[in-house]
Amino acid sequence: MRKTIKIAIIAAVAFLALTAVAIAFAYSQNASLVNANEQQMGYWGNRAYFNSDNSTLQFNGTSPCYGRGPMMHGNGFSLNEGFLQNATLATVNGTVVSEVKGLLVLDTGSGEIRVMLPQKWTVGTEVVGRSSLFNGTFASAGQTVTVNVLESEVFSNTSFSINEMLAYQVTNATGTVAYAVLPFNIQPSS
Repeated sequence: MRKTIKIAIIAAVAFLALTAVAIAFAYSQNASLVNANEQQMGYWGNRAYFNSDNSTLQFNGTSPCYGRGPMMHGNGFSLNEGFLQNATLATVNGTVVSEVKGLLVLDTGSGEIRVMLPQKWTVGTEVVGRSSLFNGTFASAGQTVTVNVLESEVFSNTSFSINEMLAYQVTNATGTVAYAVLPFNIQPSS
């Protein structure tokens, strides 16, 4: 009798373990399908919106996040060929509000803007991360900086426009210059 009970207990534990594994597997498969469907629906839903009659969208209806063509990967961000082809050089002057997850928030006096920051920067002969660049080492909240950016308009209509800015050079209040470590060179035309 004891042998039968032991076999029954082992069988029950094995059944429960297999059930738990099956449920976990099913849950993980369902979650990945839901995420993929949400991403696809979000993308196509936005694409339909951006292709409406009263708006203009650069890059054939895609944003730099979803763009077509070769992607530039490196240093914590990715840009597509469309962003680079439609980018212009611009200079932004403002007061540092904060650096949050790779975005520099600047107060320009007429409002706040966000500028994408590559992960690594050179200041003289030293290479520093973007967080340490704006934590008081190079500049900190409340200090004025001049930021040279690549700017690309993503969307515009009669009510508003959306643009993206990628910083490639920052000058602080003392005139010290920091250069972004990028996988390409930016040389302004004369």
